[in-house]
Amino acid sequence: MTRRETLWHGATGIALICSFDKVARLASAPSGKPGPARRGELASPFDPFQVDLPRPPVLQPVHTTATVQRYEIAMREATAEILPGYETPIMGYQGIFPGPTIRARRGRRTVIRQTNELSDHVSVHLHGGLVPESSDGGLHDYHIAPGAARTYYYPNEQPQSTLWYHDHVHGMVGEHLNAGLTAFYVLSDADDRKYGLPSGGARDVPLMIQDRSFLDDGSFAYAQNLGAGFFGDTILVNGAIAPRMRVQRRLYRLRFLNASNARCYELVLGNNRPMHQIATDGGLLPAPVTRRRIPLAPAERAEVLVDFSQFSAGSQLILRNVIGEPSTTAVMRFDVAGKAGKRARIPKRLGKLGKLPPTAATQDVTLNFQDDPAEWQINGMGFEEDRIDWHPQLGTAEVWRFINDSEHAHPMHLHGCHFRVVAIDGKAPTGADRGWKDTVHVLPGQTIAVKPHFKQYAGRYVMHCHTAEHSDVAMMAIMEIMQ
Repeated sequence: MTRRETLWHGATGIALICSFDKVARLASAPSGKPGPARRGELASPFDPFQVDLPRPPVLQPVHTTATVQRYEIAMREATAEILPGYETPIMGYQGIFPGPTIRARRGRRTVIRQTNELSDHVSVHLHGGLVPESSDGGLHDYHIAPGAARTYYYPNEQPQSTLWYHDHVHGMVGEHLNAGLTAFYVLSDADDRKYGLPSGGARDVPLMIQDRSFLDDGSFAYAQNLGAGFFGDTILVNGAIAPRMRVQRRLYRLRFLNASNARCYELVLGNNRPMHQIATDGGLLPAPVTRRRIPLAPAERAEVLVDFSQFSAGSQLILRNVIGEPSTTAVMRFDVAGKAGKRARIPKRLGKLGKLPPTAATQDVTLNFQDDPAEWQINGMGFEEDRIDWHPQLGTAEVWRFINDSEHAHPMHLHGCHFRVVAIDGKAPTGADRGWKDTVHVLPGQTIAVKPHFKQYAGRYVMHCHTAEHSDVAMMAIMEIMQ
């Protein structure tokens, strides 16, 4: 294969095809090791619903006052037992996968000292966070060298939402995400109590969905696929293979996050049971939206309410990915137990979206691929650290038209601001598509217009595709929000 073909297709497909015979041989050996294939023929660690859903620990602050919470995190290499009997090497915040959840409160600042105990440079990005440039992690200026540390300041001056933090070193995001540098950051406010939403307890459940492939020694496989991006053949939720979760007959808040490098999901509960979506990337919707499918592109989040009191004890509801292959269809299972609690109340109204300022400018953002050198581009250019392509004014709103002139989809993510979708192929958005977002999924040949509001901080921020392999090579650009 040429270099371009290797980048375009990735080496993963070849490795998995070659592993079929190896897995068959290993299965009959006394010390047989698990491989990435033959799911249906082997009673293996890859079978779904064999383990309970892990809940990443909530990180405890080292110091708390009424206005600030301070944390210390070390990024280090470690191992995780994902396959029974095998230690999978990872990179993890606090050495765990996924990393510890941070629960923050609107109006109380979070300060985190991140220490790099890895051999690679790293950079921590709070995805969806409206933070100063120096704490955003999107630019090379703010990388953390091995053995060094950096302190991040998160003001939490934004509505409640499901955020997450992950590595953002350009050129290595795909590899570092696959290795485990991902974790939840859950921001709450008074609206939780106002609308009677489960918050912070056993019925408020962050669910990080990722796909992975494993080598025969139990380690993660990874190859940079410049075409579709990296796709694994096994679904993990909170770091466990298609787990099960025991739920009481009560109302639950499920916070879905697609933390995969490139895979999209369409989540269906049981036999097309309804789920009530209450929030998108940037916070609460004006009212719950009843949906039987929840689509999630990489980096997108969706919060849903599920009333398990309507199911009898002993019921089992499987959450499926209906656009997955056979080994990536089962996501997790909910096992219903106990007596029914009080009748669940789904609120009829939620937060207000608010009004956007008048449109100050309109920008066309064309997404395309160049053959020589092989790279993904924005407006015909690959990423350059010293080039600034847009200069929006602080306090204004613009319309950005994402025009996908390529054969692959692109989940486009803006740092430093949130936006609302205003048109999808010329038509007004409906339902959950009307909420505040930081990532929008642009299909091949599609044009989606969004209206970002640059209201929080001046400074340089990046915009990029969140298919990790696309942004790494080199679908990213810089805007400078001017004071």
